Amino acid sequence: MNHLDVVRMLGMVAPERPAGDGYGQIVPEDFELLLNAIPQGLIAASVKLTRSELPVRSLEEFTSSAALRLEDMRYYLSSREQRLPRLLFPESGGLVPWGRTANDGALLWDTTAPDTADWTTVLADSDFQFWLELPFTTSEFIAREVSGRAEETPLFETDAQYMSGSWRRLADDKRATAMALADRDIAALDEILVKLRSLGVPGIRQYAHELVERARNESPTTLPEDYLAIMREFPGGIIAGARVFPVAGVTWLDDDRLFLQWGEVEGRLIGWLTMKSDPQEWRIAYIEPDGSSLTHLEDHTFATFLRRRLHGNNSLF
Repeated sequence: MNHLDVVRMLGMVAPERPAGDGYGQIVPEDFELLLNAIPQGLIAASVKLTRSELPVRSLEEFTSSAALRLEDMRYYLSSREQRLPRLLFPESGGLVPWGRTANDGALLWDTTAPDTADWTTVLADSDFQFWLELPFTTSEFIAREVSGRAEETPLFETDAQYMSGSWRRLADDKRATAMALADRDIAALDEILVKLRSLGVPGIRQYAHELVERARNESPTTLPEDYLAIMREFPGGIIAGARVFPVAGVTWLDDDRLFLQWGEVEGRLIGWLTMKSDPQEWRIAYIEPDGSSLTHLEDHTFATFLRRRLHGNNSLF
């Protein structure tokens, strides 16, 4: 999938490649060519690209419009006593923002690969509590959003068209989300699912579902339903400071199959203690980094543990 595929999906005609050298040196070339082909506006009512002069000459200049957003990330996470999931620009290999979602989520590149063509996408929600790690270039990410959108969603809208059309639907969705989360009796699983769906990225939800179904077909291990329900919406990454593995990454840590790891929290291995035969009865446990002890959180399922952290309780006891 490349920028030409995306342009065709949007029903546009790609202009000739801009003259001059330097494309793909500072940021991925497919991103620069998308900027050259797509006017300012919103793609599939969900993705907005950071605009820049072409070719991009420096990351300092490219990220200047997002500098306050990067500081918000640092401040918000430190106020919740959480670490950044990755370094941020200008640190070497740090995350670089390249766009945003209609719900004010941040789209960033993982720049650890030396070749910009290999930079993949990280999506953070507006509160920086959900960080989705995706193996997609910019073009691949946008293509999934275009193909995964609802039938009535426009392929592309100018800012003015968006404000008179899709913005109203987005506002209605936000009100519905707020009303659902205001329910004091909402279950932990339902609360997390509502927040994940409010990201407004249907292509990623589709991808997450693909990962779950693929892993279930390849592995006979039965997993708790609350984990599977969440992972059908979340392809792996960080939730409230806890690293959550995709389904294929869940691993037995002992030959007796008594501890099944699903992630990491603050350097600790976290998973389920599986002494009960029914996975719905498994409860959260963690192992210290040095393997010195195992602690069983007998009151917490996968969903209730994550909800507690989303509510600001970072304790492990």
